Amino acid sequence: MRARRCPVVAAALSASLVTTISMARAECDPSKPSELLASRFEVHGDTVYDKSTDLTWIRCSYGQQWIEGGGCSGSVKLLDWDSAMGLHLQDDADWRLPQRDELQSIVASNCKKPAINEEVFPGTPSIQYWTSTASGPSYAWVVFFRTGMPTWNFLKTTPFAVRMVRTGR
Repeated sequence: MRARRCPVVAAALSASLVTTISMARAECDPSKPSELLASRFEVHGDTVYDKSTDLTWIRCSYGQQWIEGGGCSGSVKLLDWDSAMGLHLQDDADWRLPQRDELQSIVASNCKKPAINEEVFPGTPSIQYWTSTASGPSYAWVVFFRTGMPTWNFLKTTPFAVRMVRTGR
């Protein structure tokens, strides 16, 4: 009986941790320049277009819901790499897992915990996010939004967060 309850308790604690982490405010260094919201990003409700990369991003992490005027709500759903690669949103095949350089492009170098512009991407937890860039048969690149650093050596079977992207508007 105990063995059956442990995974449920662990899953509940994990979901609680992701929600708690996402509530934290980023630590931004005011001495480092930050990109102005209006100069780079066009926000359209639950999506944002990045004029510098010609990419449109879903503002919330996979598993969260966009609430107009309230940002991202709910818990981030963690997926293994194969599940993340097969994910399509709103029955639209244009939404996909970003390449390493694409995901790295939304890192805010002046912020940590999370290393992202929270006005554009609210509720982003300080955890690892999958990219579509493999680094071998069993490994793929992630971007760790606690620091903004990319890392290549995570097993594809490890569950991490996902943020979807598409090319163009």
